[in-house]
Amino acid sequence: MTRQPSPTAKDALLRAASGQGAEMFDDGYALHPIARRAALATPSNWVDAFVVAAKADGWIELSDLDGDSLHCWHFDDLREVLEPGSPVAVHAVYGVLAAGDELLNVRVGRA
Repeated sequence: MTRQPSPTAKDALLRAASGQGAEMFDDGYALHPIARRAALATPSNWVDAFVVAAKADGWIELSDLDGDSLHCWHFDDLREVLEPGSPVAVHAVYGVLAAGDELLNVRVGRA
């Protein structure tokens, strides 16, 4: 059985596809199926972290298990999805944020 995208993932895909953003699969918009598969196939590249803060402008501040800060961006406001203290993982190669059952395409960089 194929897992269907959650309402949050479907909403992100619809917003990106409707032109509310750049190209549909740019960093921080919809997650391309190939990037999803590649990230899931390379488990050694995931970095475990905790949410420090999620902001209305899409920037997410994370802290990895060594205490280093990570910042990533998603075009949508994820404050209701990513609560401070929540465990997440970021794929260091493909820019995928895993939060619970969600896999989101993010731009990893500076806020």
